[in-house]
Amino acid sequence: MRHVLKYQLPPLLWILLTLIVGYFPDLFFKSKMPLGSDKIAHAGVYFILCWLVRRAFYYQEAFPQLKKSSILGAFVFSCVYGMLDEFHQDFVPGRSSDVYNLVAGTGGALLYVAIASIVSQRKNGDGPRAEG
Repeated sequence: MRHVLKYQLPPLLWILLTLIVGYFPDLFFKSKMPLGSDKIAHAGVYFILCWLVRRAFYYQEAFPQLKKSSILGAFVFSCVYGMLDEFHQDFVPGRSSDVYNLVAGTGGALLYVAIASIVSQRKNGDGPRAEG
């Protein structure tokens, strides 16, 4: 039960938070954001989502292959969730889907994948070695 609370619950809570913010953006963002800053926010949201989902996949024990491919699985999950989120925004009053938001979110998830892959390679000793 501790594993569920520590690893599987956080991505679900993050998704719930993003849905709430998506339904009530004026409640959380009183003023207009500077042009383009919403794309940075999308990238950050999906960076965090990818990180949380990767942890959830890595620390579960039911699917060993998912644990082994947790970085790829988290990236795919984040991208699919991003597509579904943009699609569902067409049905939210005052909102619309935006392919650039999807690209920004995918970029944020991809940034996490890049960083996690580098860190993982260095931990395993597979990374570049300093010559001297």
